Amino acid sequence: MSAEKEFLRSERQRWDRMNPGSRALYERACRVIPSGSTRLSTFYRPYPAYIARGEGSHVWDVDGNERVDNFFNAAVLICGHNHPRIMKAVEAQLACGTVLGGPTEVEVEMAEVLVERWPSAEMVRFTSTGSEAILQACRVARSYTGKEKIGKFEGSYHGCWDAVDISVAPPLEKAGPPVNPNSVRQHEGIPEGVLRNTITMPYNDAEAAAEAIRRHADELAAVVVEPAASFCSVLPREGFLEAVREVTERYGIVLVFDEIVSQGVSPGGAQKLFGVTPDITTLGKLIGGGFPIGALVGREEIMEPVLRLPESGSPRLSFSGTYNAFPVTMAAGIATHELLTPDTYERMDKLSKEVQAGLRRTLGGLGIETHVGGLGRHYNISWTKEAHVDYRSRAAAAPRIASHLQLAMLNRGVHRPGILCSVTTREDVKKILGAFEESLTALKPVVREVAPHLISE
Repeated sequence: MSAEKEFLRSERQRWDRMNPGSRALYERACRVIPSGSTRLSTFYRPYPAYIARGEGSHVWDVDGNERVDNFFNAAVLICGHNHPRIMKAVEAQLACGTVLGGPTEVEVEMAEVLVERWPSAEMVRFTSTGSEAILQACRVARSYTGKEKIGKFEGSYHGCWDAVDISVAPPLEKAGPPVNPNSVRQHEGIPEGVLRNTITMPYNDAEAAAEAIRRHADELAAVVVEPAASFCSVLPREGFLEAVREVTERYGIVLVFDEIVSQGVSPGGAQKLFGVTPDITTLGKLIGGGFPIGALVGREEIMEPVLRLPESGSPRLSFSGTYNAFPVTMAAGIATHELLTPDTYERMDKLSKEVQAGLRRTLGGLGIETHVGGLGRHYNISWTKEAHVDYRSRAAAAPRIASHLQLAMLNRGVHRPGILCSVTTREDVKKILGAFEESLTALKPVVREVAPHLISE
């Protein structure tokens, strides 16, 4: 039996022993939900742990297994689970009602919080999800510029809207030249016309990106970019964001920063950290304190004329949503931002660096050569010798090892490694590193088998 098959046999047997309740729920779910899953990012093989509750930096599943959370619902819960100050604000708002059918004071207050924090924010429009924020940002840009095409970068995920569900993880045989990538459907159901209206560019190649933008300048309404890509595992090279900013500004193209994930790296997100200010920023996840939210914030010059409600007739861009500026979300978001002081970000960054340092020691001791990096509260193992700089380098990572490591970590008490929160403790870090040491020791024969170039012995 191969090392990989033996590893999976052992780890899956252990998973089955620990999780009979989750297995039963998964089998039940499969009878009423396709593949038993409503959300791809929370599904993993052989079946996911079904979470019963969370408190602070820990979660418990239906079988009573306690794990240190390192996922926090894909970076949403920056203050951890059930933070008492956030829950108090939520309970106070619930006592006043849920969806009140009109504007509320908490909506105004939350908008003021975002304008104060974000360099690019002069005006705010709330949505219910990050995907909707991206959609609206692109529509605003089209209305403002009178142009139709959208530029995006290969390997970046911006939600499930057609125009940006392009070249997120294209097969390399279809991806085209690295400096001039093809636009490839990420999923079926995306019309050919959408592909023609989406320009895909290489991330972190300032010269190639600027050339593509210049070539399509008369057609591009917006360029959408993650200032730190792929859950902050791909960081911008020096000068890349500046080059994109300069060329879009020169040709009157709206620059949109998708900070739905990277917003958690500093009080003003990656744009404040890197000193580059876009025209519009899309937000979501953590700003709602654990409740559904999205937002686009941007320059008044762009937002006001496009979104203004005229005295009579229709606005240039009509937009509504039953749960936009949901009062409970607004209350939770305000409370969350009160907790997110500069010291809080500094503490998360410091703990993340401790995890990264511990990982490097463990990997070095095992003779496994792979890059460990991160930004702010995010940390990652690249499974390549060098840091990832774009989609092509990320696609070169040793296959399957990351998913195997995730299962091993789940079996050893860590839920989905990669992200810390404001209430992660040093005791949590000790447990995380202990689980990594055990998991990577068990995984080493698999690494030797499927990626021998990463073994230094």
